[in-house]
Amino acid sequence: MKTIEERKKRWCDFYAGAIRTIIHMDINYNMNVTVSPSTDTMDKFLTRTVNRYHKLMDQIEWLDDDKIPYVSAIAPMGTATFAHAFGSPVAYPENTSPFALPVIFSAVELAKIKKPQLENSTLMKMIEYGYKLRKEVPGALMKLPDIQSPLDIAAMIWDKTDFFMALYEEPNAVKDLVGMTTSLLTEFLELWFKTFGNEFIAHYPDYYMPFGVTLSEDEIGSISTEHFTEFSMPELIYLSEHFGGRIGIHCCANAKHQWGLLKTIPGLVMLNLVQPDDVLREASSFFRDGPCQMFSSDKVYDFGAKVVLYGNNPTKSEALSTLAELRKYSEEFKMI
Repeated sequence: MKTIEERKKRWCDFYAGAIRTIIHMDINYNMNVTVSPSTDTMDKFLTRTVNRYHKLMDQIEWLDDDKIPYVSAIAPMGTATFAHAFGSPVAYPENTSPFALPVIFSAVELAKIKKPQLENSTLMKMIEYGYKLRKEVPGALMKLPDIQSPLDIAAMIWDKTDFFMALYEEPNAVKDLVGMTTSLLTEFLELWFKTFGNEFIAHYPDYYMPFGVTLSEDEIGSISTEHFTEFSMPELIYLSEHFGGRIGIHCCANAKHQWGLLKTIPGLVMLNLVQPDDVLREASSFFRDGPCQMFSSDKVYDFGAKVVLYGNNPTKSEALSTLAELRKYSEEFKMI
């Protein structure tokens, strides 16, 4: 079986184009155990992710895929983490993920928003959480907290019905807010990587990165290519270049009209799209010569692309069977 260091090397070879496929397997551990999201359940989340880490360490002894064990720093606040630092309240609905509520509803109200000092912000709870994880499992890779793009964070802070109108009517106000979210996000990630190291597991999906940054960029599905170019592309390029020239992006929006721009982002090494199979099939061909692909369906890939083949099973026997199937499937990518 491959060691963790050997698995890391395969991921690096994959990004470099030396190999065409990676096989990434999940087992549904603790699938019947849930922890209701709230600010009071941090310790329960920590216990669950540490227990899962030990299961993943056991798993690599019998499942010879490319997945790398990790502990997850995604805590109960989820996508709302950075918006909350700017004052957005967080809703905790029962049996589903929390979400941020807007704190401003017009450009006029933007004046009350100030970029928080990182050391005095709620984001320091995430750093403290990281320290607890590191104490429990020294040396384990960490999955990043839920990193949203600067544009997406701004769209949580500012009521979206007014925010999208402001792209046309108050562009400077939007840029001011996006500038603040970019600055705070950069400061947080600088501290995170300084404290816990540059290599990590992306917040979603859980792929390995030796360095760089990964984030979700979903609001681009609701805006034009012109607005993407004006309000988000500069920040994505900046973040990629600032963190070593490497970025991975998740997008679950219907954003086909933005594919051409996404393809031009310097250092884009991984793209995760969550869409119907027919859209993903078209996307795989479109991005064939671009970033590595980790899509929400395996049977849509262009055989000329670099892809992550994914399996998810509830039992050991089923996982071994799926692994054999994916190994056979991966051979088709070597024939191109």
